[in-house]
Amino acid sequence: MTDTKIAVNESHWYLCALRPWRWAKKDPPIQVASTAQVTGTVSTIAGATITLSATIATSMAGRKFYLDADAIPHRISAHTAGTAVLTLVTSYTGTNTSGTCTIFQDEITVASDILGWPDIRDLHTYSGLVMIPETEFREKARRNIVGTDAAIPKRYACFISASKIRIAPWTQSARLFECSYVYRPDALTFDGVAGTDTPILPRERRKAIANRAMLQLFPDKRDQRLKTAKDELDDMIGVMERVESGFRKMRSYIPRGSGLSG
Repeated sequence: MTDTKIAVNESHWYLCALRPWRWAKKDPPIQVASTAQVTGTVSTIAGATITLSATIATSMAGRKFYLDADAIPHRISAHTAGTAVLTLVTSYTGTNTSGTCTIFQDEITVASDILGWPDIRDLHTYSGLVMIPETEFREKARRNIVGTDAAIPKRYACFISASKIRIAPWTQSARLFECSYVYRPDALTFDGVAGTDTPILPRERRKAIANRAMLQLFPDKRDQRLKTAKDELDDMIGVMERVESGFRKMRSYIPRGSGLSG
C-alpha cells in the first residue's frame, strides 16, 4: 500500500509539472524584493575581519563584500547590526587592506514550493529574467561584481537551490520581482478529507493520475492493461493540452520587414 501511495503522489506531481497549466499555477504569484547594495570605506583588514570606517545599521550577514580595488567577492558570515566589523567566511584574499568597498546580494529566495515553469519579472520594468542553467550562468557572469538598475536588454538568473536564484547583473537598489510558477501541492493524505486528499488536476482528468501510477508500479509486467493505461494517459494529456490552447488568444505574427499580400 505504501508503494501505491508513493506512486500516486509522484504521478500527481509529474502531471502538474508537465506543462504550465493554468490550474497548477501559484495563485496569486509571489512577490519578492532584491537587496540594495551598500557602499563604504574599509579602515583595516586582518584575516577574515573587516573593519569599516563607519557602522552599518542593518546586519550584512549572508551578503557579499569586495574591496573595489580588488573586486574579489567574499561572503560575509557575521555582522552585528549597528557595528563596523564584518567577519568573512574565509580570510580575505585580495592584495589591498583598505579603501572603498561594496556590499551586495546577488541571491534572492523566491519560494520553497516551486515545481516548475518559473517566470520571474522585474515589476519596475516588467522585463523577465532570462533563466539559464547554473553552468551557463557562471560563464556569463563570472565573478558577478557589477550591479545595475538600468533598463538592460537581459538580466540573467539561475537556480542555485530548490528555492533560491542568483541574478546577474544584480540590482543596486531594492527592486520588486514577481514570480509565477507551477507549485508543488502537498502530498495526498489518503484519509478522505477533501482539503488534504483532493488532487489539483481538473476533476474530469484525474484518472490520469491512476494511469501514470500503474505504469510506475508495474513497468515490467506483460499486461495489456498497461498498454491501455499508457494510451489513456497520452490521450488525457493531449486533451488537457488542447483545452489549455483554448485559453490562449490566436494571433498571426508578421516578421519585421515582411508585408501582407492578397
